[in-house]
Order: sequence, then C-alpha cells, then structure tokens
Amino acid sequence: MKNLKKTLSLLASLSLAACGAPIETVSFKDGLPSKEIARVDAPKSAQQRVDAMAGVGQQALGDVAGTWLVTGGTVLVVNGITLWTLGSLHFVAGFEPTSDDGNTAVWGPHTNEWERTTWKLTAVRTAPNAFRYTLEAKAKGTADTEYAPVITGSHTVAVDDDGKALRGYGEGQFIIDYDKAARLPTQESKRGRATFRYTRPRETEATTVQVDLSEFSGDATRPTTASYSYSQVPGGEGSFEFSADSNIHWFEPGKTALERWSIKSRWLASGAGRADVRATGGDLTGPSTVSECWDTRFASTFLDGSDATQQKWGAASSCAFTSPSYAR
Repeated sequence: MKNLKKTLSLLASLSLAACGAPIETVSFKDGLPSKEIARVDAPKSAQQRVDAMAGVGQQALGDVAGTWLVTGGTVLVVNGITLWTLGSLHFVAGFEPTSDDGNTAVWGPHTNEWERTTWKLTAVRTAPNAFRYTLEAKAKGTADTEYAPVITGSHTVAVDDDGKALRGYGEGQFIIDYDKAARLPTQESKRGRATFRYTRPRETEATTVQVDLSEFSGDATRPTTASYSYSQVPGGEGSFEFSADSNIHWFEPGKTALERWSIKSRWLASGAGRADVRATGGDLTGPSTVSECWDTRFASTFLDGSDATQQKWGAASSCAFTSPSYAR
C-alpha cells in the first residue's frame, strides 16, 4: 500500500509537470484591461510636431511630411478613443464592488453628482486569468429596464512561464455600441459600432491593435467603414495601416462612387519612415498611388506618385524603407 501511494504521488507530480504550472487566479480589478494596454505610441517628438503643425498647408521638400501628419494624427485619435473606453471601465471599477462571489463581480449602480448617467459594470470570470465584462448605462433616475450595454469585451491576462500573472499585459477585445451610447444624456448622436482587438504579450514584445469601424453620419443610410491596424515594438520599429471607403471626388458633382483608399506607414526607432498611399475602384480608371519618406526630424525627403501633375522630389534610396508596401 505504501508503494502504491508513492506511485500515485509520482504520477500526479508528472501529470502536473506535463500540464505546466498552475495559472495564478487574478482578481477582477486586475482582470480588466489597463488604459495603456491597447495604446500604440508613435515617436514622442512626432506627436509634438503633429500638434504644432496641424495647420500646415502647401507642402514642400523639407516641410513636415504630410503623410506623417495623417499617421500621427490618427494614432492620437484612436488612442483617445481607447483611453476614454478603458478609462470608463477603470473609473467604475475604482469603487468597491457591490457584489463579488468569485465568479461574477458587479460595480454600481454608480452616478456622479455632476452627471446625468448611471453606470453599472459586470465582470464574469471564464478562467483564472480570463474575464468577460459589460459596461451598462442608463439616464439617471430611469427604470433599470433602461440599462443598455454600451461597452462589451473580454480580456485574458498574460502569464509567465511559472503561471504568474503579468498585470498590464494580455490580449482581448472590446466593442463600443454607439447606438446604445446615443440614448444617454449629453452623448453625441453617432450610430454604428467600433471593434478593438489588441495584444500586448510582454514588455519586450510588440503591441498590436486592430480597429474596425462602421458608423453612420447624420441621416445616412450607408455606413462609413474603416479599418485601422497598428504594431509597435517597444523602442523599435512601428507600423500603421488605415483603409476606408470614401468618395475622393467629393468636389465633382458627377462622381459619387466610393473609392477604396489606404495608407500604410512604417517607421524606425529613430522616427525616420515611409508612407505609401493607394486609391482604387469607384470613379478611378486605375490605381492612384503616392509615396513619401521622412527623416528623423519628420521632414519630407522623398515624394513620388502615379499622377504626372503631382510634385515629386528626392530619391527612394534615401528612405528608411526603399520599396513601397501598401495596406491590405
């Protein structure tokens, strides 16, 4: 019997080793994605230049690159949406939960004195380090049946080789439902939704963010669709892609078809980089392209395009990336 117990103990040990170390159970508060987890940073000096040069008009050789302004400006806008969304989660979760049975935690209802909106956050554990969450809201003073899910998402906290949680790192997604948000007091009447997917595995690995937008403006019956994609290695190379269906001939009454236009930007840790722009379909008879490079000061060093009337300068051989690469 004694030998049997030893054998069973050994088998249990081998079984645990084969399955890997047990994963640490993460608290609900640490299981929500941090405000920084889905942020992608362009070089800091570039962001400062974007703010300072927002009114740039005609561009010339040596001016701040126009395609970099588009890149840096879009990074700031999307990061702003991310900050607002995840900041809202952490604001509500900053209070003590109303209930927590280990599998489900609820915060709220909570209403700020200066707001006309009541919030409630619910998180459900799906694994020791994984969670689903819903942020609901309603107009202050209305019935609980008026709660609407404004933000829904899921998040898995990264773990190291020993199963210990790497707080502030992980992967997941969240969806903003603008139709539901528009019902709330003081919110803009935007319709549609935005879906964010992100991965931030470890401190030394690349952060990636994918954003898909489908929005209606005014009384439009056809949504404006767009797709953003980012990748940033800490202290290293980064890339950005943006694609959208838009009428680039809006100033010509006879041309109303939508073209597919996209921009793909790549940059080194120094800040030097390249952007390649392409438009296809719609009222175009063929693809239209523009390529631009910038130096470490974000000044344009190279510009070329398919339009014979477009300004052109510099040599592609001087670019951080010498060959074009277009968004998918």
